[in-house]
Amino acid sequence: MPKPTRIIRPIHAPQVMDALMRTIRPYLSFELQNTRIDLETVLAVLTYASVNRLTLEASCARLEQAPSGNRLREVLLPALPSLSVLQRRLNTILRRQLPAMLFKGRRDYEIAIDLTDIPYHGQAWAEPDEIRRGPAKSGTTHFHSYLTVSLVHTRRRYVLAVLFIRQHERMADMVKRALKLVKRLHIRIRRVLLDAGFCAVEVFRALDRRGLKYIVPLKPRGKSGGVRKLLVGRRSYATTYTLNSEQDGAYTVQAVVVVRYSLPNFRRRGVRRFVFAVSDATPTTLAACRAIFELYRHRFGIESSYREMHQVRARTTSRHPGLRLLLIGLALILVNLYILLRTHMSPYPLRARAWLSLRRLAGLIDHVIESVFGVAQIYARGPVPLLS
Repeated sequence: MPKPTRIIRPIHAPQVMDALMRTIRPYLSFELQNTRIDLETVLAVLTYASVNRLTLEASCARLEQAPSGNRLREVLLPALPSLSVLQRRLNTILRRQLPAMLFKGRRDYEIAIDLTDIPYHGQAWAEPDEIRRGPAKSGTTHFHSYLTVSLVHTRRRYVLAVLFIRQHERMADMVKRALKLVKRLHIRIRRVLLDAGFCAVEVFRALDRRGLKYIVPLKPRGKSGGVRKLLVGRRSYATTYTLNSEQDGAYTVQAVVVVRYSLPNFRRRGVRRFVFAVSDATPTTLAACRAIFELYRHRFGIESSYREMHQVRARTTSRHPGLRLLLIGLALILVNLYILLRTHMSPYPLRARAWLSLRRLAGLIDHVIESVFGVAQIYARGPVPLLS
């Protein structure tokens, strides 16, 4: 019996744009007041700014039939809902983007939680706790912070939710909020993967109280003592480590020291040691210790997801936290759309340039918007010899 042949169809730019608009339009239906600017125009300009990494002002100036940047902000900012409502709408869109197969089976998944800081220069919009303080980056110690929850499945990482983080929120409270959202989705958690910033007694207690498995790297601090005492030997091993906190007291966790060897042709040569706090039973073999490192490697892709997010994130100098959250959410929605489309893409015909990349997806959306709104002409004040 002959095998069924796979039907391969080309993907066109209007199809991609239509898929994006059908996803976001029902949940980002802002009530625009006293204006002839419609919702389609607002969403198109926001999307154009995202895929080109521009500000709203620059996007309006580049599109021929778009309103001015000032007028667009005057219409958009009053129409934005509160932060909690906007956050709920964005998370609804991210949830709608998830493949249906994630909810049908009884499989459990690895969840990665991460905190990203967007540098901010200026004063708070309404409340001082909108801005978080942190180590200096990009010439500032002030940031707007966002917590993202991602699901790791078959080497693909889908963003489940994004949360706006305020100044005085503790790490344990952030993790509890994230886990509460995952529970609402009825997704079973196999393991929680966190970065070293979440290494705190309160976080470990919150995870153990819920009976969740986790892998958290223990970051060495200082020149001696603490975690550095574990960085000995030339073989991986398991032990225990006690964390001390002035507010939460002492807490002992299972620790695994993984030793990795770099080949001579790599930039980092020699022995490298990694320390992880784990909730599983203490590994008793060398292979079990190395398996911890391989499991945590699933989370490394989250950092590349952030790089992808910044490739399609609109820039802004606005102090309005709602607008900044909207642009972050729209960037994450575009990254999710890219991951979903890649699952159905085929490198046919067999050419490298036929494969879908995030920048190519952004180019498809950019082409559709420019064809609808037109591109503003550039005028010279006189003859230009180079252009003759």
